[in-house]
Amino acid sequence: MNTPYLVLARKYRPQRFADLTGQEHVVRTLTNALRGGRVAHAFLFTGPRGCGKTTSARILARALNCVNGPTPEPCGVCGPCTEIAQGNDIDVQEIDAASNNGVDDVRALREAAKYLPARDRYKIYIVDEVHMLSGAAFNALLKTLEEPPGHIKFLLATTDPQKLPATILSRVQRHNFQLVPLGKIVARLREIAQAEGVPVADGALSLVGRQAAGSMRDALSLLDQLFAAHAGAEEIGEAEAVETLGALDLGVVAGTIAAVLRRDPAAALEGVVRAYESGADFKRFAEELAAHARNLVLATMPDVRQDLPDHELRELSAQAGEHDPAQLARVFELLQQAQDDVAKAANPRHAVEVALLRAVHLAPSGSLPELVQRVEQLSSRLGGGAAPSTRPAPAARPSSGARTLAENGAALRATPASNGGAHPVASDSSAPLEQRWRALIDSLRAARQMGPAGMLEHAIPVRIEEGQVVIAFRDSTGIHLEEKDKRSAIEGTFSRALGRKVVLQVERAPDVPAASLHDEKERARVEQKGQRLQLGREHPAVRAAVEVLGGEIEDVRDLGEE
Repeated sequence: MNTPYLVLARKYRPQRFADLTGQEHVVRTLTNALRGGRVAHAFLFTGPRGCGKTTSARILARALNCVNGPTPEPCGVCGPCTEIAQGNDIDVQEIDAASNNGVDDVRALREAAKYLPARDRYKIYIVDEVHMLSGAAFNALLKTLEEPPGHIKFLLATTDPQKLPATILSRVQRHNFQLVPLGKIVARLREIAQAEGVPVADGALSLVGRQAAGSMRDALSLLDQLFAAHAGAEEIGEAEAVETLGALDLGVVAGTIAAVLRRDPAAALEGVVRAYESGADFKRFAEELAAHARNLVLATMPDVRQDLPDHELRELSAQAGEHDPAQLARVFELLQQAQDDVAKAANPRHAVEVALLRAVHLAPSGSLPELVQRVEQLSSRLGGGAAPSTRPAPAARPSSGARTLAENGAALRATPASNGGAHPVASDSSAPLEQRWRALIDSLRAARQMGPAGMLEHAIPVRIEEGQVVIAFRDSTGIHLEEKDKRSAIEGTFSRALGRKVVLQVERAPDVPAASLHDEKERARVEQKGQRLQLGREHPAVRAAVEVLGGEIEDVRDLGEE
């Protein structure tokens, strides 16, 4: 009779603590406890699937019941060791809590726990997926779990510890199992492939490790599938692994990122086409693109160690050395942000294409000194061959309205009213009405009446004559001047500036053609902004920067106005 085939996950299941992959922190704690005689009565092993929780429970059971034990190194040949490995030891019971989750099952366990082991040193209960027990079952287990007989050990395992009651968690010694790093998975897969006599390329092993996503059991199952699909003695290549496992070709990912870095949009989009034709999930494709860009960024940092296979580290280091770290970081940032867009998009393929095009066109193509040098070279070429001047551009010639405001403002500031005396411009009846009105507004500011001064800038002067100052508003702004105290303060300031007592009279004139001070200032500001924008667009250095960096000039601001 033929011996039934034993799958790799069972054939290469660890039999000693030293065989566990990627759980060194758990192994260290358990071996020290066994060596020092400080083994707890109840353990809880938590972590993702396929990372060694139930396997560790079996190894611990063998270590406790070995004829040479308790020992961190069970012999593996005695009766308890062999029977526990085969799963038929009478004193070590494995219970599936998913199908034995009722209170009656726990009561039966409690009754059996009263009796001494038939042969072994301890009676051990390995309860898998313990979070599936019902609330009543947990309550029935509490007393036994807290104060078990000396010959009882509980080894609980779960992938979802959040579902366990706090009363259970406080009664056990918890060990958190981690996902196995990719580098360690690939190294273990290589050992198994060599032991099986099947040549496998490093790229194919890396692909299997990534598909396993940190689960050693999943990795062995995928490797088993790869062996079953392979016919012949030749090496299993990455292309064959991609086809067999239906995985995303990492060569497509690396080629797409390389196209982005050399700023080749056609090649980058060709990578999207290849991913689509292979049936790849675009959400996974976006994640792999961001992960590869991240690995390139980390490859530029010698002090940062990545847990990747050696051949991948060499390739990443060589590729990262050909590009500026700033460009790599920018590409990584854009692709990382694109993952949310791809996940939410109605058409994920379009979202990936947009992200790649942004990375091609927006990512900096060199370091800052290189960009400055390119700007200077283009500036010289656009400026007729002359080297870019470090002197500031000549100021724009102000408009007539701006000149009038500046000249009048300078004149008014140059001749302020003396304390207690009339303002020389405001009190001059031969001066133009606009200049006299500006002088009155300045007198309000000199008296620190900023609110009224700002309000009256919206007013249009009608006339300044004996005993009264008449102004008009196009809207209801002047309604605030009806307050007696505010009007009296304004009239007092005006009277001192004019050298005689005056009354402020407000009219409503929506159709008056004259402009207020506020209108003139706003018109001058708009003209100056347009002139600055035009000068900025025509400046050779700015034109060169736009050509290098892309985009357009939207605004030019004077830092003195900020």
